[in-house]
Amino acid sequence: MVKTMRFGIVLALLLLPALAGAADLERGRALAERWCGNCHVVDPTAPSGRADGLPTFPAIAANPKITPASLRGIMSAPHGRMPDFSLGARDQDDLIAYILSLRPN
Repeated sequence: MVKTMRFGIVLALLLLPALAGAADLERGRALAERWCGNCHVVDPTAPSGRADGLPTFPAIAANPKITPASLRGIMSAPHGRMPDFSLGARDQDDLIAYILSLRPN
């Protein structure tokens, strides 16, 4: 009985961070506005993109080939004119959740 209780407590402690680590859309939007908004249009209601041709976040989200894994790869490796940001896993999760929340239904 005591071993079963201990196992349950240990299991709960191991799973709690995973459950608590759900992506935060509002935090993702704030990160997008702060770090990405200088180059990308991050507002979901923007009528069009910028003249420099960089994709808007709504356009990225609408691309059916975009997945959480592909977004994570883009964020992890410098590309094109994108600065080398050191985004932690939580930042990436929140940004990915925000971007994908812009996907048309």
